[in-house]
Amino acid sequence: MLATSPMLNSLSCNLSANFTIIDGNFQHSFLSIQPRPIPPDHHRLRSVVLSGCSSCRPSFSLRKASFVSQAETWLAEEDQGLEEEEEKKKKKISRYLASLVKVLCKKSPPDYLCPRQREPKNTTSSGFIVRGRKVLTCAHSVDNHTKVQLKKPNSDTLYTATVLSVALECDLALLTVNDDKFWEGIMPVDFGGMPAVQDKLAVLGYPNGKFSMTKTSVSRVTMVKFQWSQTELLGVKVNVAIEDGVSGAPVLSKSGKCVGMAFQSCKEDESDIIAAPVIHHFLEDYFRNGVYTGFPSLGIVWQDMENPDLRLFMKMGHGQQGVLIIEVKPNYPEYEILKPNDIILSIDGINIGNDGTVPFTWGQRIPFSYLLTKKYTGDTIDLRVLRNSEIREYSIVLTTHKQFKPANSSGRPFPYYIIAGFVFTTLSIPYLRSKCGYGLKNISNELIWQALHEERVVISKVLKGGTSEGYDGMDDIENAQVLNVNGMPVQNLKSFASIVESCNEEFLEFILDKQKKLVLHTASAKARTPSILKMHNIPSAMSDDLYLPKR
Repeated sequence: MLATSPMLNSLSCNLSANFTIIDGNFQHSFLSIQPRPIPPDHHRLRSVVLSGCSSCRPSFSLRKASFVSQAETWLAEEDQGLEEEEEKKKKKISRYLASLVKVLCKKSPPDYLCPRQREPKNTTSSGFIVRGRKVLTCAHSVDNHTKVQLKKPNSDTLYTATVLSVALECDLALLTVNDDKFWEGIMPVDFGGMPAVQDKLAVLGYPNGKFSMTKTSVSRVTMVKFQWSQTELLGVKVNVAIEDGVSGAPVLSKSGKCVGMAFQSCKEDESDIIAAPVIHHFLEDYFRNGVYTGFPSLGIVWQDMENPDLRLFMKMGHGQQGVLIIEVKPNYPEYEILKPNDIILSIDGINIGNDGTVPFTWGQRIPFSYLLTKKYTGDTIDLRVLRNSEIREYSIVLTTHKQFKPANSSGRPFPYYIIAGFVFTTLSIPYLRSKCGYGLKNISNELIWQALHEERVVISKVLKGGTSEGYDGMDDIENAQVLNVNGMPVQNLKSFASIVESCNEEFLEFILDKQKKLVLHTASAKARTPSILKMHNIPSAMSDDLYLPKR
């Protein structure tokens, strides 16, 4: 083996001393004193350049100077790249802010138990610009409004807004501003598709009145129960709580597309957003008809068919799946077509599972009601039904008739009728919420259905000083439903008031639910009513919408 030359050993030592080597990023050869290309680890590179070579021989000084110059160029380009990236972020945020507004609302909500006005209150929420010089926000943010104003980011000017539509069913409201200056420098949002589970999202809004951008991620995409209406529509669950003031805020994807609207919290670390398809349906409905007409639905009560004995009893064939109809509501067109014990196998050719679900995106399944919420009033659906072991096919025109009755809608006065201190009103979601709390805990689905779809009359309150002697100890006299008066069925509050007003009999006999009865002496009850109204500072014995002559 040849011995190593002393000169070569000396050269090797000098080379090692003249170059700083970090983490193996630079390798040197005795044949070429040229550094290998440097990866983009700029923090390491910067330390190399700044350290310099304190004892470099003249033979390598030119090469060192060239290397340092090249490294400084790379660093300058990186700094410029960071500045450009920062500038892009600022432009992106500015673009988002150009679509965002703060919504300031003065409200005067009624007391849904008694005809008296509550103290006005001021609220702050969020909203964003959509096509057609319109602003979108949550319905509950402007419900019972007396005045709505909008403020753009980085502006102190308040613009008075006109409320065009309030849809509590899907918790969406549409506003506009007549002042042209408001529309200067703003841009409508670009809507995107449905986000996937674990997608990163950003919520832009005004928690507690101050602008904030909160990052979150998608945990689930499913049908969500809207707390303000108790209806189920497509929603997205995200891993962040929605604070006061964020309702109505746009929820953006990483590409900057609007995929929904923030509107309600579920838990401390989970919230719901209204999915973009629901927003699109609301807007399209309004622009088509000039008003909001609602989401169609089937007027049925159904149960799943997951139990094998139930499927066998209903004579379902091998491989057949579907849901069993328990009841068909009489105020829907399908009442004349569908029957109890029918089994719905498919809707528009899409098979329904025994658990009541249909295929959705990304391999998920979702309740079949989703298919109906994609439709508009007047659209037709094709049903495949199993009846007595025979498959039948029907086409049904969808309607929103009584799907969301006026008592649950915004801008309407509290409907009531008073006689002898008993206050009667229409069963509604606001009424139930006043009685049982915002979350409507321990309320049966049947009662919620009645509140949404039927016009039941209930005793909401018994005023002090009224003719309630002997009824004070009756359990649940308040909340009791009135079924008929003097043998005549009660169809709604207006028919109820008409029966009572026109009664010439000696007694008024009210048949209540749960087999209870309320009886008043007609003449005494009517004579006593004015003094009770005066005692409670109530101007009239009935609301104006009943259109009856004043007593």
